[in-house]
Amino acid sequence: MVPSREGLKAIHEDQTLTQVVANNPKPSYSSRTPILGNDVLQSWIDRLREVGLQSLWLTPSPREDSAACFAVPRFAREGVERLLMIKLKSYAEMDLADLLRFHCERQNPVTEAHDARGQLGVCLLDHRKLHATGQKYEFSQSSNDAGRSPYQFRGYAKRILSPVERQELVRDGLTGACAMRPFGTQIREQVWIGEGAKLADSARVIGPTYIGARTIIRAGATIGPFASVEHDCVVDCGTTIERSTVLPWSYLAPGLLIRHELVDGRYVEDLSGGVVADLQPAGLGGRIRRRESRRQEVSETAINVYSQADKSLATDFAPISAAPQPWVEVPL
Repeated sequence: MVPSREGLKAIHEDQTLTQVVANNPKPSYSSRTPILGNDVLQSWIDRLREVGLQSLWLTPSPREDSAACFAVPRFAREGVERLLMIKLKSYAEMDLADLLRFHCERQNPVTEAHDARGQLGVCLLDHRKLHATGQKYEFSQSSNDAGRSPYQFRGYAKRILSPVERQELVRDGLTGACAMRPFGTQIREQVWIGEGAKLADSARVIGPTYIGARTIIRAGATIGPFASVEHDCVVDCGTTIERSTVLPWSYLAPGLLIRHELVDGRYVEDLSGGVVADLQPAGLGGRIRRRESRRQEVSETAINVYSQADKSLATDFAPISAAPQPWVEVPL
């Protein structure tokens, strides 16, 4: 249930841990956009459950530091002394209990998780130690400031808002090189499809490949190898997709060759040089209008925590009315 003013259950003797998961500034595609049908937020939630945590707070804060600026004093007033903050920018197979042990041993006011490429958007903060030293936490602050010791993570990690790393995660998920697995039914070796996907008899699917729920692959199209076509897409006749990702609700016209690219509706980005092209003016691609009638809209800034992997997250939200931006609490 919701953490009370008396505090959360301790996971380590008398220590209290709260989680705050914050979205990135909105990129060309959302941090919630599925990867092989998986929700990366759900992967973090599963790791939080592993360490015995019972709830988390979510915010779609548009700025990196605004979540921390609000969260530290807000939760301190609730009697919470330690915060685990996760900015939803990476997929990392991280042992959060080990991060906590490192943080306690080093007695840092702030401990950030880094890999070889820098910050992963995961940090632990101790309110009392920050207050005692007069520091204010900012995501943009160097981890070496004020004697901070970063937690060096050497496991598997990819930044989901980088098109290149996103495609690397797709490749690794398809080949079993990471813990993420395609969310669907394996119909033959290294080929997975989501519920309701439709493939023409003459379509070729070359593994390793993933085709998402309700996606339509028309006659003569070739999908794969190392391709991911996410849910509710249409790939028209004769189009080839290899070593590429097609994001949800995308349409690709007949006869195209998509290779080493990321397709997001009308836009296609070359993964080698980062060049972005607009397919729509020439009628070569576009965004599919959602066919289903939508339920009553939550405000644009509210967070939809429905997940294909775990519908139980969609119950019993409790927004914090006093917050300068929406916060919702999700029981684990």
